Amino acid sequence: MNPTPWRVIVDDPRPAAEQMACDERLAQEPIPTVRLSTWHPPALSLGWKQAAPRWLAPSRWAAAGLGCVERPTGGGIAFHGSDLSIGVVVPRAWGLSLETLMAAVCEAAVRLCVTCGVPARASLHGGSGARITYCLTEPSPYALILAGRKLGGFALRRYRASCLVQGSVLVRPLPEAVIRAVPPEVARQVAERALALSIAADAALDERALAQRWAAQWGSWWEG
Repeated sequence: MNPTPWRVIVDDPRPAAEQMACDERLAQEPIPTVRLSTWHPPALSLGWKQAAPRWLAPSRWAAAGLGCVERPTGGGIAFHGSDLSIGVVVPRAWGLSLETLMAAVCEAAVRLCVTCGVPARASLHGGSGARITYCLTEPSPYALILAGRKLGGFALRRYRASCLVQGSVLVRPLPEAVIRAVPPEVARQVAERALALSIAADAALDERALAQRWAAQWGSWWEG
């Protein structure tokens, strides 16, 4: 789409607040950038200006050793710690439409899944248009889908000189610490409506190794 070289970052595991600070800092520069990252400790992220659910008591959540942060992009609550997250910064000067930009990022994620033997597809439309509560359990635009279940999703925010796309691919089932901390009904819905890439591939997959794979192929998968 553009001959400008990409700045590709495979980041070290970071806690929740550092994750979002990194993406926001990168989004201030109109430099084509992709940052692939994992989370430690496990955490949840709320969409931009999303109200926290009643069950999310900060003291209890922190006591369980879990992080919590608000994303600069929209969407619903995302759970982290067994996922591969991505932040993509694209200069607004490229003139890409929202649909083109999101389709390119989603298609790159589809190709990552295909390398694992998982024929996921990108759903660019979906949902009622109302705000969702949980990313992995509700229909929404810009999602990765297999057999009606979500493997991940993406959202966008426009800055003065750039656009930031954030997304997450569920690689392994949710961490046990997260399952214990959320209401049983939420855990049940995730188990029924989401799908980890490792389960779909019937293989042991590692987030870090997948990050390296995505980084190595990012330019060709983006352009393709």
